Amino acid sequence: MTGEQRTFPWKIGTGYDVHRLLENRKLILGGEEIPFDKGLDGHSDADVLTHAIIDAILGALAEGSIGDHFPDTDPAYKNANSLDLLERVRILMEEHGLTVGNIDSTVICEKPKLAPYIEKMRMNLSDALRVPIERVSVKATTTEGLGFTGTGEGIAVEAVCLLIDEAVTESKGGAKPKSKEKKSPGEKKKKGPLPKLPDVKPGKFEKLVVYTDGATEGNPGPSGIGVVFELPDGTEIGSYAKHIGESTNNQAEYTAAILAAEICMKWGVKEIEIRTDSELMERQINGAWKVKHPDIAELWLTLRGLLGGFKKWRAKYIPREKNAAADRLSKQALQSK
Repeated sequence: MTGEQRTFPWKIGTGYDVHRLLENRKLILGGEEIPFDKGLDGHSDADVLTHAIIDAILGALAEGSIGDHFPDTDPAYKNANSLDLLERVRILMEEHGLTVGNIDSTVICEKPKLAPYIEKMRMNLSDALRVPIERVSVKATTTEGLGFTGTGEGIAVEAVCLLIDEAVTESKGGAKPKSKEKKSPGEKKKKGPLPKLPDVKPGKFEKLVVYTDGATEGNPGPSGIGVVFELPDGTEIGSYAKHIGESTNNQAEYTAAILAAEICMKWGVKEIEIRTDSELMERQINGAWKVKHPDIAELWLTLRGLLGGFKKWRAKYIPREKNAAADRLSKQALQSK
C-alpha cells in the first residue's frame, strides 16, 4: 500500500524469551543485578526481560528478531550489556519515525522474589528507551511450581509493545499526550537561573567543540535544550540553556544542535565539532542514515544548511555520561517554565 508507513499511526509487537538458570552466573533482569545464587545462561548478559522487550519492538517494526540483529555466534556480543542492545533497537525504531507508546512485560519465575527490584528495572528500561517511566510496565508472577520456571530451571518473559507515530496521530486530530506523568524516583526539579551566552567577539575563536542535548517531559511534551561550548583543548568558554516549548526527544536534540551552530556562526567560528549522545542524530548528520520522519527531515535540512557555512564541521557521537553537562542544562531548562 502506497504511503502505509506515513498513514498508520500504531504498530504492535510481542516478544517472548527464555533462559536457563545456572550457577556461577550473575542474574541480570531489566539491567538490574538481582542478588541470587544462580544467573541466566547466555552469550550476552542473558537479560531475558530486556531481550523479550527487544523482540517485541523488532516485531512491531517487522525487523526480524533479536537473533537476527545480535547473533550469539558473533563475538562482539559476548557478555554484552543488553540495555546497550535495547538502545540500538531504539535507534532503529526512531529511524522508522516511531516512539514507544507503552510496553507491558511479565517475568515468570518461582525465585527470586522480584518485587523490591521492579521500579529499578522500569527506570533502567525507560532510560534506555528515553520515555517516561509510566510507559514501561514490569510485572512478575509464578507458575505455582509447575513447569521449568516452577522448578527453578529457568526464567521466561512475555512482552508486548505499542509503537506510535506521533506525527500521523496529530495529523489525524489526535490529542497530544499531557505532560502530567510522574517523575522517576529521586528526580527533582532543577531550579535557578539558566546560563546566558558569554560575550564573544566575532573571530575570537577559530574552532569550537559544542556538547548538545535535549530533554522532554513526555514525547512530545515540554522541552529544554542545553549547549556547552569548549575549546579543542577542553577549556569551557560558556554554556546556554533554553526552554523551547513542545517537541519530541529527537526534535529537541536537533534544535540544540541547530542553536549551537547558529551561535558559532554568529561568533565567526570557522570549524565546529558537534558532540551528541544521540547516535541516531550523529549518523543522520553525517549521512550514514537517511532521515525518514518529515519533522526531523526539516530540522536536518536546517542544520546541514548551517554546517555548510563552516570551513570544516564534524558530528561525533559520545556516550551519555560524557554529555552530562549538556544533559543537566537541558533538564534545568525543561523545568524552568
